[in-house]
Amino acid sequence: MKDIVTNSWIGPYLRKYKWGLALAILLGLLTMLCAGLLMFSAGYVISKSATKPDNILIIYVPVLFVRIFGIARPLLRYIERLTSHNWILKLTSDLRRKLYLRLETRAVSLAQDYQLGDLLGILNQDIANLQDLYLRTIFPVLIAGSLSVALIIASSVFSIWMALGLALILALLYFVIPIVSMRRMRARDEKLKSYHNQLFTELTDNVLGLQDWRLSNRKADFLARYTKAESQVRGEQKQIFSFARKRGLVLQVIFGLLVVFFLVISTTFLKHGEAANYIAAVALFVFPLFDAYSPLSDALVETNRYVDSAARLDALPQENTMTREEVISGNDIVLTDLRFAYADHEVIKAINLQVTSGEKIAILGRSGVGKSTLAGLIRGDLAPSSGKITIGGANATKAKDMEQHIGVINQSPYLFATTLRNNLTLAKLEANDAEIWQALEIVGLKEMVKALPEQLETMVDEAGNRFSGGERQRLALARILLSNVPIIILDEPTVSLDPITENQLLTLFFEALKDKTLIFITHHLLGVNNVNRVLFLEKGEVVIDGKPEVLLVENEKFKKLYALDKGL
Repeated sequence: MKDIVTNSWIGPYLRKYKWGLALAILLGLLTMLCAGLLMFSAGYVISKSATKPDNILIIYVPVLFVRIFGIARPLLRYIERLTSHNWILKLTSDLRRKLYLRLETRAVSLAQDYQLGDLLGILNQDIANLQDLYLRTIFPVLIAGSLSVALIIASSVFSIWMALGLALILALLYFVIPIVSMRRMRARDEKLKSYHNQLFTELTDNVLGLQDWRLSNRKADFLARYTKAESQVRGEQKQIFSFARKRGLVLQVIFGLLVVFFLVISTTFLKHGEAANYIAAVALFVFPLFDAYSPLSDALVETNRYVDSAARLDALPQENTMTREEVISGNDIVLTDLRFAYADHEVIKAINLQVTSGEKIAILGRSGVGKSTLAGLIRGDLAPSSGKITIGGANATKAKDMEQHIGVINQSPYLFATTLRNNLTLAKLEANDAEIWQALEIVGLKEMVKALPEQLETMVDEAGNRFSGGERQRLALARILLSNVPIIILDEPTVSLDPITENQLLTLFFEALKDKTLIFITHHLLGVNNVNRVLFLEKGEVVIDGKPEVLLVENEKFKKLYALDKGL
């Protein structure tokens, strides 16, 4: 429980929303008491009706209480559910916002740090687990604890021995059984969780590569591997369910002892006259309490899973709390003694560079040399280890409204599962139809979109699969044209396309963006004749820098690279 209080995804929100939590617990306690008093009143009515009453009011008043508590119980339960779920939805909204901010901080390098299956696991399960922690663990534990205290105090009014006996039985229900369950089930729960995570990751990986499984004629192997992993999960679940059934039987026996205890106590203290009518009422009062104590064992067992989710979320990078307050007042880009490292691996080493407004440069180099990292640094998505980057005089990591000054077209522009219009106006929500059609005409897609039955209202499939790679790049360019940003980064936008489409798109990019400052990141030399300057990165340093036409004459290394790229 200490981990729950100290974890940054749990403890702070318990304190932030403490009054809502207190109200939900109070309503839950009143609901349980109403359920008990309903049975108590019903028991008294049954006992009293078995004898000849002296006055009809003696029966009428308890019947009235039965009606009152019968109405109050579901009403309080409904209000408690509204209160607790309103509380948890507010809290979950904060948790999801916090998760987004943490992931957004590392959006550029996220795919390098996490496997896709692991990342989906975080998004799909961990926030839901924290929500369940509040609803299925914290609420039941606090409500049962409050109820236990109230029952022991109330019973001590009648007899200290009654209070001690009740405290002993409630201690079994509240402490002993849940703790024993947690210790017995911890190892199995860890193993089941491990199997689930492995199954989820492998299934994600295999589904993404399903076409390769089929093409290699190993579909049966894939199904066999998945079936084996799933059988391991079912085996562990079977053991867990078996233990839960045995534990449920023990709980029923203990509750039976609690009923017997109250019968014995009540017959001892309620022997004479009118008091005898309360024996059945006291015994029946116990039965609704089962609903308060039976979930505790499962709640405590699942706590380990919830805390692990919170710990995993805590391991994500901290939110970017850096204040972006510097104003960009131009389009010049200046890199001064720039260095950047991932952990102990230095990717960028002391680069000094100046890109003037309207200039077009190409940055070349082998895969993994740091070209895309440099693009992330220029956009301010990554903070340099040392040195400085300024955009229009503003520090890139502190510049305001960076998205209004720099646009990016990368290798795989993403199209969302919404209308074509929404995808195009992503960077300019107020764009009108005339502007959209003009952008589509420039990128050569106007006629294709007009031929669609719903034109701009056409729904785009997930990830834009209904469009070819070249069409997705043209739509990405249309987005950039609508946003009208002055600086564009082309991060290997044609790497996965055939040579003819690649050449057509590069010609289109340079023609459509001729008035922009352009940073063209590529691993080969196609299109470099359209830039003013070429830089070649090697081991994190600039080893070639000059005009392409000059380098072709004077730089032997560049001439060899050009010949190799052309297949000469």
